[in-house]
Amino acid sequence: MTEARAGTATARATTAAIAVCALAAAGLDGLQLSRPGYLLGGTADISVYLGAAIRLAHGVLPYRDFVLVQPPGSVLLLSPAGLLSYLTGTRWALAAVRLGTVLIAAASVVLVSRLVRHRGPLPTLVAGGVMAVYPAELYALNAGLLEPLVDLFCLLGATAIFENGACTRSPRRWLIGGAALGLAVAVKLPALLPAAVLAALCLPDPRRRLLPFALGGIAGFTLPSVAFFAAAPGSFVRDVVISQLGRLPSSGRAPLLLRLEEMTGTSAGTAAIAATAAGVAVIAVGLAVRGRRLTAVEWFALSSALLVAAAQFAPSQYYPQYAALLAPFLAVALGAGVDRLAALVRRPEVALAAAGVVLAVLCGCDVAAIGDSSVADPEPAVDAVVPTGACTLSNGPRLLVPSDRFVSEVPGCTDMIDTFGTTLSFSDDPSAGVAALRSAFEHTDYLLLRSPASSWLTGPYAALQGYIAQNFHRVRSGGVWIYVRDGYPVA
Repeated sequence: MTEARAGTATARATTAAIAVCALAAAGLDGLQLSRPGYLLGGTADISVYLGAAIRLAHGVLPYRDFVLVQPPGSVLLLSPAGLLSYLTGTRWALAAVRLGTVLIAAASVVLVSRLVRHRGPLPTLVAGGVMAVYPAELYALNAGLLEPLVDLFCLLGATAIFENGACTRSPRRWLIGGAALGLAVAVKLPALLPAAVLAALCLPDPRRRLLPFALGGIAGFTLPSVAFFAAAPGSFVRDVVISQLGRLPSSGRAPLLLRLEEMTGTSAGTAAIAATAAGVAVIAVGLAVRGRRLTAVEWFALSSALLVAAAQFAPSQYYPQYAALLAPFLAVALGAGVDRLAALVRRPEVALAAAGVVLAVLCGCDVAAIGDSSVADPEPAVDAVVPTGACTLSNGPRLLVPSDRFVSEVPGCTDMIDTFGTTLSFSDDPSAGVAALRSAFEHTDYLLLRSPASSWLTGPYAALQGYIAQNFHRVRSGGVWIYVRDGYPVA
């Protein structure tokens, strides 16, 4: 009877830990959305991913009609918002997407917690708490970027495959897990790393594990991609695969400390090094504790965390959202490390309380950082110059969708959505990139830029400065630089 009551109390404490962490994740994301500009303003790349879905809703295909340097999974997942834009305009479709991130934040915490809940409340609190407060994940959620979607589908696949820390014996669940990981890859290619780890776990049982997992993974990637590949196979491979390889050259690499700062959520090099050392120490020392072998889910988390962390140092350029891909695997690995270390403590409630205090402090740091944050809303500046329905092009993906100038009523207007992605896609053939941008300029009447055209168009693209000088005149500078084609009206 005593054991039964203890088991019930442990289950209740574990459920409470999951609920608290999920509410914290949703609350932090909701708090961020309440800050100036975050619901309707411009954030990095938002006009690329949602914009591609809006183009698709209007019958314009990525890869065939415009460059998109990511797989098409996000386009399909965001297509309901693309259809919504018919009714509300792109600005409020963007708001709907951002409100949906609150659910993604909470769901990811619940899924991470499910992977470790069989070990009790302490690892559940640590894993769920890390997922809830991880700064890079919060940034990617609030900015409407792809990494939280990748994390969500990786976690869906993992929860299908692991039962109480062990690999499931059900081929059907391996099939479902493979499909979820395949869809994660269809959103962003780095999901191949945790998929490879799961494939390695399949090797002891090829018939019940590897075959269904592989079939699911192939289906999860192929079904969202096949129609786009069939429409433009060469462009699909160039945009999705070759353009990503172009990010790897070693010249002009982002500093090591910058990457560590984003991965640890710190703002100083020494703090980043200290946080990295502390995290590695918790995991490594925990692994050294004798008395319990690592479970399959712990091997998966540790291996995936190592691979994803190593991948953070591969691209020459580095953006804050990249570190969000590490969040779920680091969360489970830290949960496992803390759980094993707590075995050395005779009073587990002390370890649980200490973990709660640390996570509460980290949550408070997030709240303080959010309180000082804001995002610029480009709509007032754009409204003052650009007529509704005008033909526009921007080199700042944060400008068009939030200002409701993404969809044009002008026949023949350019379909280009990502000028940087276009130059990246044509990095091996700059002359083709110049031709693509020139064609876009010829079918554009208003240019919305983040900086003067002279500082944007450099290198092989510098020749296009002459076209803009001959055909456009600048009417606004600072914040949003707006160029209007000669003879066209200003709103």
